[in-house]
Amino acid sequence: MPGATVEIAQLLPIILLVLVFYLFIIRPQGKRRREFLDMQGKTSVGSKVMLTSGIFGTVTALDDETLTLEIAPGVEIEAHRNVVAKIVDPAPGPDAPTSDAAADDAPTAPDDRPVDEDGKA
Repeated sequence: MPGATVEIAQLLPIILLVLVFYLFIIRPQGKRRREFLDMQGKTSVGSKVMLTSGIFGTVTALDDETLTLEIAPGVEIEAHRNVVAKIVDPAPGPDAPTSDAAADDAPTAPDDRPVDEDGKA
């Protein structure tokens, strides 16, 4: 029986190497893949995105495999959905605040006191 413990002791470094490989390479790669697929699912018409080539544009149409991107007024390109690197500005939803809401706030001084018409606090 002493020979069996020697064989297990010889396999221990290999087992540890496989465990470290899993923890530092395989598991994080799977997490990045899930995040990438989740981001692709959130891509919608009206979203501003950046492609892997560095091109910025607004999504004007979506298909199963492709998307149409407006990169300048009147200039549209078609690209595969997998080349979206990140969503820069998601499409505004129905509950998204508008820019008018910020304009309704009265101006304030740095210490949050109201400012009058002359700009004095």
